[in-house]
Amino acid sequence: MVYGAFVPSSTVIKSERLAARVTPTQKRLVERAAKAEGASVADFTVSAVVDRAREVLAGRAVLELDADEWASFWAALDQPPEPMPGLVELLSRPGPFA
Repeated sequence: MVYGAFVPSSTVIKSERLAARVTPTQKRLVERAAKAEGASVADFTVSAVVDRAREVLAGRAVLELDADEWASFWAALDQPPEPMPGLVELLSRPGPFA
């Protein structure tokens, strides 16, 4: 999971419902995955759906700035990057497949 850990349903109050129709193959796959994680199918499904929703929306954030903030933002982007000696050293090493 990308954005968060599994949260058991007993720790939060749930008042909304989602429903979806799936094929028998899809259902068996989800059931196997839920069992592998030690989760109920409902908790596993909700966790997976929420994680995916966060992934989709992460790249669509809107940045709202006034004119002064926008100028500061662009000025910061125009600055050269800070030196990173550790990164330079890491990239100078032979790769694991070299």
